[in-house]
Amino acid sequence: MAERVKGLREIIYDPEDVPSPVFAGTVLWVALFFFPLPLMLLIHWWLNQQPETTVWLRLISVITGLDWRVALAAAVTSSICIGLVAWLIRNLADQNLIGFVQSITDKAGLEWWQRGIMWISPAVIIPLALFRKTGIIELALLAGVESALFATKRIARFPREEVNLVPYELVAEVEQLRKLQGEVVTYNWHFAPVPEMQPEPFSLEIAFNPSRLEEAEQRPHQRETESDWLRFIRTDLQTPEIVALADALNEIHEERKWTPFQRCRNVLALLESFEAEEEAEKARFALETFYERKGSAGDIVVAAITLLKALKETVPEAVLVMDRDKKNVGLGIAGAEDMPKSFQGFTYDGRTYFFVELQMTDMEGSKRWRWSWRPVPEGWHPITVLKVR
Repeated sequence: MAERVKGLREIIYDPEDVPSPVFAGTVLWVALFFFPLPLMLLIHWWLNQQPETTVWLRLISVITGLDWRVALAAAVTSSICIGLVAWLIRNLADQNLIGFVQSITDKAGLEWWQRGIMWISPAVIIPLALFRKTGIIELALLAGVESALFATKRIARFPREEVNLVPYELVAEVEQLRKLQGEVVTYNWHFAPVPEMQPEPFSLEIAFNPSRLEEAEQRPHQRETESDWLRFIRTDLQTPEIVALADALNEIHEERKWTPFQRCRNVLALLESFEAEEEAEKARFALETFYERKGSAGDIVVAAITLLKALKETVPEAVLVMDRDKKNVGLGIAGAEDMPKSFQGFTYDGRTYFFVELQMTDMEGSKRWRWSWRPVPEGWHPITVLKVR
């Protein structure tokens, strides 16, 4: 998740950063300061209004040596906070929860409601203290709340360097393609950043240089060996059209402040809008696939890895996965270490990857590819993993 932090450059969270350096500290801040202190203050204030008539409540005071109201408020608050911490720990693998907690870290002390609490709390408590309607416990809790809110302003991560997707030597040509000087191709697709939500429509346009398309037709299109697959991916990594498309997508990603994983899924959603072919007459390079907006499973996988590589560090690492006969290909997406085993695809070179396979579907009379996130099928083993460097 990318968030703007006052005085810092933009921060981009990568799956390798989860949990982030301040994630545990943020959980403690939420569970031990921001939530329980106001709660304990409220409970203690309410109990202070109740008559001391119950024997077992007075017994609490004898056993603990504390005023029974303080002891009861502490017990209720501790129970709620222990439950909150347990829930957070059980759900640390939830990407949405991680993003939410990290957003609290980045925004702490900057949101209007936090500033409001910092200034409203003294305005309410101090007059009560002057009129002897509150005591040392309430003032101590107020001091704790104020300290917690003030301390969060000092929470900061080391920012990443800004990622430049357009090499200096391609800036002029990419700018022309972004201004639609050439053969214009329009992309329309739907994507749900949060899977449970309704997909949103997206659209963008990129121009293609006709002479470069003619050059692509003259390339050797054999795609049989491992070196052939790598050649197909590497050839278009610095092609201006691919860089321009990556740059246009990155603008959408930055505007929406999506996580690297959401950005990766958006790229795959774009490719799902292309027409599916069971067997193409010839293998396509990524440039040809994005121009024609159609392709075989192999064409789409090559296009996906090429575009993900062009997006550099803004998305998780992607690798090419081949079955034992090297006839079927899929994607490996890094960042599955904290996911349940049923969601993990495979482990390679010390990292755990999601496995994503293409499946053909019929949609309103036209064939489309759909990405299936699943464990590697048994018939694929032993798999071959190709990492593009």
